[in-house]
Amino acid sequence: MAGIGFTLRKMTGRGDLWGIVQAYSYSALLSSGPWLFTILALVGITFLTRYLVTWDDLLIFRTIITYNFSFSLVFCGPIVMVGTRLLADQIHEDRLDRAPSLLFSMMMAYIVVVTLPMVYLYGYATDLTASQRAAAIAGGYLIGLIWTVVVFVSALKNYTYVSGVFFIGMFIAFVSCGILLTSYGATGLMWGFNAGLAFILFGLLAWIFVEYPALPHEPFILFQRGGTYWVLGISGLSYNMAIWVDKWVMWVRDSNVDVVAGILRTAPYYDSAMFLSYLFTIPIFAVFFVNIETAFFEKYNRFYKSFQKHVTYMTIESYQRDIINFTLLSLRNLVVLTGLLAILIVLSAAFILETMNIPFKEIGVFRFGALGACLHVLAMFAMVFLSYFDFRKPVMILNTIFLIANFTFTWFAADYFPLHGMGYFLAAALTFILAMSCLVYNLKRLAYGAFITNNPSV
Repeated sequence: MAGIGFTLRKMTGRGDLWGIVQAYSYSALLSSGPWLFTILALVGITFLTRYLVTWDDLLIFRTIITYNFSFSLVFCGPIVMVGTRLLADQIHEDRLDRAPSLLFSMMMAYIVVVTLPMVYLYGYATDLTASQRAAAIAGGYLIGLIWTVVVFVSALKNYTYVSGVFFIGMFIAFVSCGILLTSYGATGLMWGFNAGLAFILFGLLAWIFVEYPALPHEPFILFQRGGTYWVLGISGLSYNMAIWVDKWVMWVRDSNVDVVAGILRTAPYYDSAMFLSYLFTIPIFAVFFVNIETAFFEKYNRFYKSFQKHVTYMTIESYQRDIINFTLLSLRNLVVLTGLLAILIVLSAAFILETMNIPFKEIGVFRFGALGACLHVLAMFAMVFLSYFDFRKPVMILNTIFLIANFTFTWFAADYFPLHGMGYFLAAALTFILAMSCLVYNLKRLAYGAFITNNPSV
């Protein structure tokens, strides 16, 4: 994201309000595009169709989308993490002719790993019509493939085109659902939503092939070169599982779940409140990618390039102090900003739920979810900084701790309704504390880490 961050930062420096709005809007879309598209489309379609289709049809549609999003993120986690690192290596080596090969390899890997479980779940285990089974499987493929494509989109500079593709895709989803729902119910909603996803996927692919016109002559590059970064693969898997494990626990433990298509379990009151709480963290992402990560990358780049210039140790030490001061100051400012946002959300929770037509009984889940999401985002930013310095194993351990803690705390809180959502909050708080401690410790040893612990020749 730092690459496109430089372009977006120029927009904020124009001195006009519209430039600032554009920059942060583009940043939010590029950092959370598929997630933002899905949440807004689900909310919009639910509002538009709640009086036009039966509740059962709407529940089938929402449940399939939720399951597809969950499984696509988990299966894409290792692929996206390793693929992102390989793309960064290609950019560093100025070998972007390999980018189409990497993209093809990532898409093929996702299709291979997801096909069997998805076909079994939707094709055999669930009680759906043939058309609904096909729509569910197609949606699972589309969402996951978009996640792989977004890795390459973030390296491009045509943010206007990318934003347009997402918004047109959302519009197509709305229109298609509106046209198909009256005659086909849940099936029409699913295929209409898929139409929007398909436009986004092929629209982004079209621009990527314009930017990277080379043919995919190394179709197995992810498998050939990705083994070096197995730690990143585990980290991506555990992180995305950690995001969803509290929902899975509630689907199993909660006594008020809805069972859809014979086997698909969901806890609508819990899921809706948690998804809504995530939505309010998107402004924090925008601030981080436009202002903080871009400026950090400049200092990071200067620090490592100084080794090649054979500067003195005192110069390296001064660059290290500069990175430490900037990183800690930036995180402090983010903590303040995120804390203010969390307080605002908690105080206005009743108004937000009423506006979104969400039952008031979900206010506790929403408040715990909002606080947890804010801490989760701060922990993730700390891990982003650690990843810049190639501390792969600490990040993997942090993500694994987050996964175990979220599962454990949510499992024990599941029997007590007032504590629903607290498991995620406690897990995010623990991960934030550990991530910050790990970051501070490693920043103080930055030069040692660069020359010794992260030096493959030593």
